[in-house]
Amino acid sequence: MSSTAMPKVVPAQLSFLAIYNPALGTTDETFHHQIVFYYSKAARVRSKIDGKDTRAARDLREQENEKLRQVGLAQGMVGFARSFSNGAAVDSVETQKSRIVLHELEDGWWILASIDLTQLPASASSASKTDGGASNSSKPGIEYSSREVSPPALLLQQLTRAYSVFLLHHGSTLNSLFAKLDRPKFCNILDKFWTRFANSWDVLLHGSPAVDIFGGLKLAAGGELGMGVGEEEWGSGERDVLEDYARRTLGLVDIIVSRFGEPSPLQYSKDPVNSKAPADVSELEPWIGSGKSVNAYDGVVFSGVGALSRRSLRDMSHWIESIYCYGDHAYGVVDNPSSDRRKRRRRKMKPSPSGRSSPEAKKVGNPPKPDDTTPKLDLDLPPIPPPIVAAAESSLDKASAAVDAADKTDTRSLPAMASLGDAETWMKYLTLGYGSAWGGKKALSDELTPTEGIATERGPSPEASMRYVEPKPDVDHAEEKLKTQIQHENNGYFIIGLKGNMEDDDFDDENDEGSWNNRIPLRTVYVDLSGDQPAETPSIEGDDIPSYEKELSPNSSLVSSGLTRLRPVIYVHRPFIYTFLFKHRTETLTLATFYRDLHTYFSPLHRPLSNSTSPDKVAIRIAAASHPHTTISSTTNSGPNTQPIYDLVYDPRTLTVHSSLPNIPEPGTLIAEGISSTTILSDWSRVEALNVHSQILTTVSSTRRSLSEIERTCKTSRGWWVVWMRLPPSHLSPPEDAEADSEEFNTADLREAFLVRRARDTVTSSAKNSGSRMGSGLWRLGVPSTGEKMGGSAAGWGPRGLAEGIGIDARRYVEGLLSLNR
Repeated sequence: MSSTAMPKVVPAQLSFLAIYNPALGTTDETFHHQIVFYYSKAARVRSKIDGKDTRAARDLREQENEKLRQVGLAQGMVGFARSFSNGAAVDSVETQKSRIVLHELEDGWWILASIDLTQLPASASSASKTDGGASNSSKPGIEYSSREVSPPALLLQQLTRAYSVFLLHHGSTLNSLFAKLDRPKFCNILDKFWTRFANSWDVLLHGSPAVDIFGGLKLAAGGELGMGVGEEEWGSGERDVLEDYARRTLGLVDIIVSRFGEPSPLQYSKDPVNSKAPADVSELEPWIGSGKSVNAYDGVVFSGVGALSRRSLRDMSHWIESIYCYGDHAYGVVDNPSSDRRKRRRRKMKPSPSGRSSPEAKKVGNPPKPDDTTPKLDLDLPPIPPPIVAAAESSLDKASAAVDAADKTDTRSLPAMASLGDAETWMKYLTLGYGSAWGGKKALSDELTPTEGIATERGPSPEASMRYVEPKPDVDHAEEKLKTQIQHENNGYFIIGLKGNMEDDDFDDENDEGSWNNRIPLRTVYVDLSGDQPAETPSIEGDDIPSYEKELSPNSSLVSSGLTRLRPVIYVHRPFIYTFLFKHRTETLTLATFYRDLHTYFSPLHRPLSNSTSPDKVAIRIAAASHPHTTISSTTNSGPNTQPIYDLVYDPRTLTVHSSLPNIPEPGTLIAEGISSTTILSDWSRVEALNVHSQILTTVSSTRRSLSEIERTCKTSRGWWVVWMRLPPSHLSPPEDAEADSEEFNTADLREAFLVRRARDTVTSSAKNSGSRMGSGLWRLGVPSTGEKMGGSAAGWGPRGLAEGIGIDARRYVEGLLSLNR
């Protein structure tokens, strides 16, 4: 047995992330000023080392040098590539161990990210090739693989999406922020957002990469709510309720409603006919903030009344998705992005024992000075007046009798009560407090609990050991918090807005309005209103918002000078997230009654909205909208193809993505192994999902180079038909000729669509046998092997495969799907 341990598989992860501007440091001495944000995985590991380590200073210098080397190398690559690409900047670099992407966020401001590829144990032959023929048996070989790592285009799309969310909360470009703030505050704002992003950035293929590559507003699989007469079953009545509420509510600009997942089984318990409710709440898991990715059926079901521009509406939907994923930990929920002030730590006042000096007195060598505002624990006290002593002894007797009567069944002997010599009791006498020494109505255990906490902090004392403390029941605070969250999700609560239980009927809003105002956090988002809405920029006085938000950059090409500040109110009622956007000066947002009325108004809408947007009706609605026309070839030989059809349609003009393509299953789940109770997902294992999503990503990348191509069909190595096509812009009627002249419209507005279907002649055994070859052929799905080119059943372009195709009239099918976008 070899003493050398085999290397473990290390998944690909972010190595470092940097934001820099070359104009901030033009000389060698000021070169380090170019970098305004830097995140490093190695620096994060070093930060866990004890500060007394002698290597700390050396590691810090090495980190700074590495930072400068990486940014300098990136600038050199950009300058070198411009001479070969007609001035275009390079956006990705592939090395043996890493994948580097860089992008100019705005004029002069660059973002740079380096991804460490997956490390795999290498065989002896591959290790010797990597080492140049020199074999070292004591050191196991490592092979670097880009398998399942997101391609550069997807990584850049994820960075661009994060930047859009950053602008949504800060309203200004980086150039404008840097001009308004001093450097430390500017870097602090970047650090708050981008460090959180870097810590949670998953660079492996996960979720739905085929949807993420377009960076659009994701609609629910069933589309938006119905409209008009005849679509009541699809939610046209609920649409009327939402639109009416937006029109008649003072200060309300727009509403966005998104659906994620399914209703909780606890919500079924309110229906006596339904029996899906679990017996115990502990069987359930929290819905929001669980870290789950957005599913195929999730997305926006109501995109508003048209007050926001499409770009701002898309950015808002991305922020809502992050709230569903991270809950309170999402950016802009608990922490206010507009605040650059750090939280102050509260100083805890601990009573010092008699005869000990305070830490301040030890520093200067003088005894502590008396303070007239706080009582002293001095044992040399004047005698207590007899009436007070008599009243205190009477109260203690009554309390002791009450405890003895309550604990008659307890066989343990209670320790003696605190004597009059106790320092805490004397303090209560002198301050004329209404504590336990005066015989109040509180229970003895409640009075002694704070003393127990003080004794725990400074160690057990003789006085504390003589006091009796009522034992507390064993309570799992984490479980109780979990149950409370599940209850709030099922009943409805505000994640941004009024804090508290909306079902608490005993609370007096009118007589205790002040305390509720302290529990209404207000947030600000910066959006661009559509052409039909006047851009309102309310006047700002005092310190209502930071100084850097009082003026927007008029010269920025990315952010319009007519941005409007709005107040978001986010109401959560599983499975929906309602986002209400109010004008900045809406006074009702400071009133608790307004939030309670909003909760009361939308609670009855929950059940019909759940039914009209249920995933169970998605297939019926798509079938009713698409009216597929089956081709002759699919009905011959083995009969029609009964496999489900997955779709993905992107409209660049409206920035919407409609998709029913399932996500990539998480590793370790039953679905990832191809085991599912759902017939539709029975063949959708992790291997199959990676195969299809990777083929879509490859097709998107290759078709960007030529706008003359309008349709492409292929069959992957695992037996999946993938059809890609371009369609005319959504504001034009479909031309009779599919080869219509593209000069009639802007080619950037051309819609794209994918249809995916499993081939009916795919043999299950062959799919299992090819499972071991998934890794090696994952990135070569568009290049069939020699046998497949001859028309094999696994993949290829042979006569039989091309004759079958996907089995429907793809263009007519997609045209029906487009009607789901309202």
